[in-house]
Amino acid sequence: MLTTAAENILVWLLKEEDCESDDRRFFCSYLIAHTSLSMEDARSDQIFFDIMRQSLIESMQADKLSDHDKQGIEILWDEAFNVFTGAL
Repeated sequence: MLTTAAENILVWLLKEEDCESDDRRFFCSYLIAHTSLSMEDARSDQIFFDIMRQSLIESMQADKLSDHDKQGIEILWDEAFNVFTGAL
């Protein structure tokens, strides 16, 4: 089920992905994939954010990302979270 926050974040990430920075495009695409997967099981915004947080924690431990990439993904996720939640 789609949640309002997840839908808004996905649209925002897709727009942000269209940029000049290769790094930012990669960070966006990484988060787009996780957002899409997390949306499938979310029945509410809170559940979406919980699933997304756990998904990112697990994947960043398993994926062979550089520290730079991990930091960039975390910064972009924080930006998206703050834009769409008002930094609850």
